[in-house]
Amino acid sequence: MKLEIRNISVTSLINSSVPVVVFVLGLLGAVVAYVVMPNPQLTSLNLWQKTVSIGLYSLLYMIIVSALLVFTASMYNILTGVLGLKGFVLDLEEVHDQE
Repeated sequence: MKLEIRNISVTSLINSSVPVVVFVLGLLGAVVAYVVMPNPQLTSLNLWQKTVSIGLYSLLYMIIVSALLVFTASMYNILTGVLGLKGFVLDLEEVHDQE
């Protein structure tokens, strides 16, 4: 069975768990950048400043990546819906379990 994705709901990207997952990935990246392998210029920061920096880095990362995903979904919707280009096609086949 072939399915073609013609439209991506932009609100589903914002209201789903995608921003939370991106925030956690940003949090992990910030911990690595500020604690595990810090830049020599960041060694003078105390614990409070590092914690605030990690939080702001993660929040900004989430906002930027979510905005990029919304922009990409909007462009995909314009190209497939308005211009009539072919959408993403999934070729699915049914698998029958034999027990």
